[in-house]
Amino acid sequence: MQALRLPPGLENQRGNAQIEAAVPVPVFGGAPFDPGKKEFFAGQYYDVLNCNAYALQFINGEEPFSAKQEENIRAHFKGNKFEKVLLRKNEEVKRWAAVKGETVVNETPDVPAEKLMDAIVAKHKGSVVVVDFWATWCGPCLQAMEDMKPMKPQWKKEGVVFVYLSSTSSPEKLWREKAGGIGSEHYYITDGNQWETIMDGFGFEYIPSYLIFDREGRLKEKITAYPGNEEMRKKIVGTLG
Repeated sequence: MQALRLPPGLENQRGNAQIEAAVPVPVFGGAPFDPGKKEFFAGQYYDVLNCNAYALQFINGEEPFSAKQEENIRAHFKGNKFEKVLLRKNEEVKRWAAVKGETVVNETPDVPAEKLMDAIVAKHKGSVVVVDFWATWCGPCLQAMEDMKPMKPQWKKEGVVFVYLSSTSSPEKLWREKAGGIGSEHYYITDGNQWETIMDGFGFEYIPSYLIFDREGRLKEKITAYPGNEEMRKKIVGTLG
């Protein structure tokens, strides 16, 4: 799978500016549009805009629709293909929400950069720890998370903890929304030097990258680019022992 890294100096230039410069799409959140309002346009083009606006709720935070949102989707789309796609995806999101567990956003430990990973892993002694380096703009990172979803509930039962690290290349608001849809433990590294020290210390140049530690906190695997479900399963199971 592809791996990505932004060139130095461009990390903080990614984010909402690109979205805001595009065609504005309404945000329906917890108060969806009223399909009866006369100012709301009809037609397939606007159906696409509306569908995209609802889909942002999945893309940004994987939050299921409320009952009111489902009601308004049915009222507006009237059983067409957009309604079917949205409601089918909503069922998938509901199933994931039931098993993903709580999202924990941690403060970055106040330790030297070269000791940061030790401090993060020490919190989970007795568990296998998978550390995932990712960003909100990294398509391969997000696809890898999607690919791993079916396996994560079983791994958690077997004592595997997932820890996600991201940096300020990800806009914080969007990062928090996406973290909420991922579940598990998260760190937002605001010190650019700290992030670079960690990446360089483990020989990583790209994301997604992964570290797998055994139950005693010993590093067992270093991986750049998601290797696929079967290979990742082998590495985690091998570390479980």
